[in-house]
Amino acid sequence: MVHENRRRYIVLHVKEPEGVGKGLLINLIRGKTRELAEDKFNRIKPWFVYYESGWAIIRSWHKGSDDLVGIINDLNGKHLKEGQVLINIAGVSGTLRSAFNKFVPEVVREKKHYREELPDR
Repeated sequence: MVHENRRRYIVLHVKEPEGVGKGLLINLIRGKTRELAEDKFNRIKPWFVYYESGWAIIRSWHKGSDDLVGIINDLNGKHLKEGQVLINIAGVSGTLRSAFNKFVPEVVREKKHYREELPDR
């Protein structure tokens, strides 16, 4: 049985600047996705699942994961008042567990598990 809407988990690392946290990253991606047509946005439907020490996991639908990767790549090198944003996509996975275990470094995984609630910042 093939599901129409399978999920993909995109793991990325924000290298610089230091002040870029979960909130700013959400606003950057939200700003880019709001520019999209409704059908393209519905194909992506980004959702933040995890953020710790510059490492983030974003869920999307499988049909829109390539579009989301393109949006994230467009943000790489963007100049903000905090400095230039450097984002590296570590990988894409079909399950949250494998995305977390495969692409997030062990040092970061020890600090916070993906099942823990994200604090509001």
